Amino acid sequence: MKRLFRIVIRIVLILVSFLVVFNLPSLLGIGTDRVQIHFHTFWSNVRYDFHSLITINDPRYWEFLHTVDIVESYRYTMTILLLSFIIVIILAVSMAIVVILSPPKVRNGLKNIVNFFEGVPDLLIIFLFMFFVITLYKTTGLKFLQLYGVFGNKPYFVPIMTVSFLPLFLMLQFLIKIITDEQTEPYVEYAKAKGIGQVRVLLIHILRNIFPLAIVQLRTIVWVLLSNIYLVEAILNINGFNQQLLKVVSLGGNITTLVIFLLMLTFPMLVIETVGWYLSTRMIGKEEANR
Repeated sequence: MKRLFRIVIRIVLILVSFLVVFNLPSLLGIGTDRVQIHFHTFWSNVRYDFHSLITINDPRYWEFLHTVDIVESYRYTMTILLLSFIIVIILAVSMAIVVILSPPKVRNGLKNIVNFFEGVPDLLIIFLFMFFVITLYKTTGLKFLQLYGVFGNKPYFVPIMTVSFLPLFLMLQFLIKIITDEQTEPYVEYAKAKGIGQVRVLLIHILRNIFPLAIVQLRTIVWVLLSNIYLVEAILNINGFNQQLLKVVSLGGNITTLVIFLLMLTFPMLVIETVGWYLSTRMIGKEEANR
């Protein structure tokens, strides 16, 4: 019940923030020699938008929704998000284990590589993928990777790889740090003193104890994935959900339609938090998970 109350409060706060942010331009006005504050105009617009939200049964709203492709574009974008999310988790955990179990010299070298790739811009990765595919096609005639979403085609491999690149190294860097810190805890030393192997301590004890911290970090990973998906859809001309959101903004969509689209984008965050909380309660207890 307490968890449900928190979710309801969070949704209400999200809606309030939407109303405030959308109407901020009406709050500020440029005068002859100074910036003017228009509280009355701002408050009037907020009330108007709030009234639009509570009259969601207005047929005009639903007529506008028919002009954009919601279901298919959302399914496509969420498929890329889900597959990228799974890839990031599996590869980050696997690579972190390899780094931690490596000899000290090798471990330091791998950490430097991880730190280097973590700082590579997303746009550079996208352009490098495009350059690789185009060069390979011009050199060999092979066209096994689809780049652009033209004529109704929807590529998967290149978007998933480019979307996952930065979040993978962000998650990997985070896991390496918290696992390294966790190795200094007394229970790890005690386990080693009892003769428990390093691999068993890492896989059974350390990974379990860092799970709640990893769940918190996954929120950031999802936000980075969503921002990367927006870039990929724009650059590769993919008709995904973010492109439909741009249509809502450019075609003068109403506040209700815009809020619906934004809530649909935040839905993965709520799902991940709920699943993470449930798994945490199963692993470390309900009292600890609610802290």
